Amino acid sequence: MEDRILGKYIAKNHSGKKFSDRELQIIRQGDTDKMVETFLNMENNYYNTQMQCMLKSLSCVMPGDIELENINYERAFKGDFIGCQIMDGDIDVFLGVSGNNVELLKLASAFAQEDISEFDEDAYDALCELINVINGAYAIKLGDEDIDVTLHPPVFYRKAEVTADDGFYVVTFVHGNDLFRVIMAADNKVKLSA
Repeated sequence: MEDRILGKYIAKNHSGKKFSDRELQIIRQGDTDKMVETFLNMENNYYNTQMQCMLKSLSCVMPGDIELENINYERAFKGDFIGCQIMDGDIDVFLGVSGNNVELLKLASAFAQEDISEFDEDAYDALCELINVINGAYAIKLGDEDIDVTLHPPVFYRKAEVTADDGFYVVTFVHGNDLFRVIMAADNKVKLSA
């Protein structure tokens, strides 16, 4: 299996089940788009595309091992730090990256490919740029489908809570020995309180 982010997640969640011939073919091909559509059971095509863009972006710009740990559908999420960006227009989109101080510094350092030891401008810039990369890829995909959205600048909050009546996905990744979470809402309005 070529996809380093999805491989263990798929194996773990299919344990005890046989793969169909089609599933085995998709695994052998290592096509992230098809793997998301086949194995992740996202709510709709907006979420499929958002997940595909996130996984491809992380795979391209993050050195080292990142693995998808789990995906939960939530109506509320509290985080120590949440860096987020919204897009609005034909649909509303929210993408947030959350973790504690240590987890996010390691994520920022990995993305920037330099050691960042404190939450300063460099850490914020690196995390905001990571969010921009993911959402930029998603905005391009939406544009290809004639869905117009406007990206707003990423912002960071400390001790924040994200809520939505319709719910959203919280995707947990393992990065080295640490975790970070990505909060995804597509065609859905979220509320953020700090």
